Parts: sequence; C-alpha cells; structure tokens
Amino acid sequence: MTKRSLVAALLAAGVCGQTVSAQSSSALINEALDKIVDLDLDTTLPQALKAIEDKTGVPLRASPSVYDTLPWGEQTKLTAKISNQTLRQSLTAICGKLGLRFFVGDETVELQPIPALVRTARRTTIDELGAIDVLAARTVDQSAGNFTVESLAKSIDGQLEKDKTGYVVDDRAGDELAKQPVRLPRGATLLQALEEMHRQTRATWYPWGKSIVIVPKEDLVRMLLDRPITMRFSGIDVSQVLTEISRRSGVEFTIEPGAVQRIPPESRVIKLVLENVSTRQALESISGFTGLGYVQNENGVYIWNPAPAPVARRPDRVVGILQLDNGLQLLLPENEVPPDVKQYLESQRSKAINALRAKMQKEGFKPTTQPNDL
Repeated sequence: MTKRSLVAALLAAGVCGQTVSAQSSSALINEALDKIVDLDLDTTLPQALKAIEDKTGVPLRASPSVYDTLPWGEQTKLTAKISNQTLRQSLTAICGKLGLRFFVGDETVELQPIPALVRTARRTTIDELGAIDVLAARTVDQSAGNFTVESLAKSIDGQLEKDKTGYVVDDRAGDELAKQPVRLPRGATLLQALEEMHRQTRATWYPWGKSIVIVPKEDLVRMLLDRPITMRFSGIDVSQVLTEISRRSGVEFTIEPGAVQRIPPESRVIKLVLENVSTRQALESISGFTGLGYVQNENGVYIWNPAPAPVARRPDRVVGILQLDNGLQLLLPENEVPPDVKQYLESQRSKAINALRAKMQKEGFKPTTQPNDL
C-alpha cells in the first residue's frame, strides 16, 4: 500500500464515525507494519522517520521526550541497512539500538523512550544506550529458582562479567529491599527482568555510564527532584506547566481530581522562568503562587489543593418585585433589602394573606389543612 493510498484509506475510514475511524486506522497501520520493507538509512532520526513514512505511508512520530533522552537530541544519527524484514521488525531493531519503543495509535505510530531512560531525566550517553542493547540481548539464567532484588542483581552482574561486556551492576537497594521477591516470566531478558523488579518491588534501576544502578524508588525520586532544570513559561495554564515539568524532570506527577479547578482563575496562568533550579524549587514556586500542595513518595509527586471545594450557595430569596416606570420589573433579593424596608414588606405580606383568608371565608372555601401561624 502506497503512502497516498494508505492516507486515503485512513481518511475514508473517518467518515464512519470517530470510534470506527480509530479502529480502522489502527488496523490499516498494523497491516502496513507487517509488510516487507527494505531500508537504507544514514541520517538524523527525524529525517529517518520521514524517509520511512514517505516509503511506507505509515505516519511515524517521536514524542518530545525522545529527543530529551537521546545523546544529541534531534541531531542523533541513525544508520541502518535492513532488507527482507517487515516494517514492524525493522522498527523494533531501530528502537532497540536507541533505547526506544513504539506504540501503534489510532492514526500514528509513536516512538517513546523506554522507562529506564526516562528515569535518567537527561540526555543519555553512548555507553548507556549500549547498556540497554546489552541487557536486551541476554536472557536471565533461571536455573537457580526464584529471585529477590538482591539475588537478581547478583545474577545479572555475574552474567555481565562472564560475557565480558564491560558493564557492572551497582546495587544500592539496601537491606530493607534486598529480600523482596521478583517473579520473572520464562525466557525473560535482563532488561525485562529489571523492569519486572521495578514493577513488583520498591526498587528501581537506571543506566549510568558503564553501571546498572539499582536504588530504592524514593531515593530516585529525591535525586530527580533535586536535579536542576531550565524552562520558561509565559502565560501558560498551570496544568500544562505541571505536565511539562513532569516530563522534563522524569518524575511522575499525580494531581488530585479537582485540584486545579479550585485554584482562583487569576492564579491558574503561570509566568515562570526556571534557570538551572531544581524541580523541587520549581514546585515550591508554583505552590506559592497557586496554593497547591505537594508531597514526595516512591511513585513520584502527589499534588493536591488544600483549599476546600466551593460550596454551592443557595440563591437569595426574592422578597419583592418593583414595577418601574419604563415597564420593566426589578427583583428584590432578600440580602439587598434594608431592614426597615424588609419590615414594611413583611407587614404588607401579612395584610395580603389576611385579605385572602377573608375572601376564602366569604366564598365559603373550606381548606383541608390547618393554617400556619404567621
């Protein structure tokens, strides 16, 4: 399928409704990913993605965080010569060398950095990309049985040393986390095993030079919050500001539902210049301006608003209607009526009700309920 025909098919699928369009577009992209393709690339990553898209018709996009983590950002070179492979296999190989992964969306294939590179919260080095490649190319020796954080670290370190990779495991998880169990699927690679450890325990990991560093999650969050960032925001909504800081810092932000909505409207737009300041200082500045609170935990940062939710106020009772000379009627809310006028209106109200009762007696009307005292 050519690019023109694939795009035309995607557009045609859109006329059937949003849900059907998404399903159809995704199905067409998956079909194109399974077609054989030959690639000969020697250019920067953005140009390489464009060349692949022009040749296959599959829309390829790199998330902003990709260029935040690659060694030379958008100038990172990609050299690849692939023949007689599907596009899916080709992208898997390309992404593996760059510490990336790809996801098939409704209308595009998006490239994202793997979680371990996001956790470095900076541009990686060639050695660190090499570490990812080495970890992905080897499977865990599971002959010894079940693993703990400590035994998994020792097993991976021993295998890296045995294969003379030049990489070592730096286990800083500590005694408290050492015995936490890690269950691995059969045939897991070293990379998958470390990610299972991150998912199942309170320990995490990241590449650092020629080392695979294992630390408590809380220590990593603390380190990332203290790392300096440089960003500028000029009249940006606080939600977008928090999203960008989270992405740049590598720390996941969880925001209490409704917290942003309870910020006064005049305080939701942020003008902020961050020049080589820590993420923690950035959060303090935003907290001081918006009233938001935050707390660090092993999962990242939780942000909430200590201000109480606004209570719906009952509308003021209308106690009178004035007929103006121009024909308009003016409602009189109770809280806008002076005490002396309010007393007069109450007396008029009592007279009117008494007059109605007299008329009821004259007409012989007999109510089924007893009158309330006034």
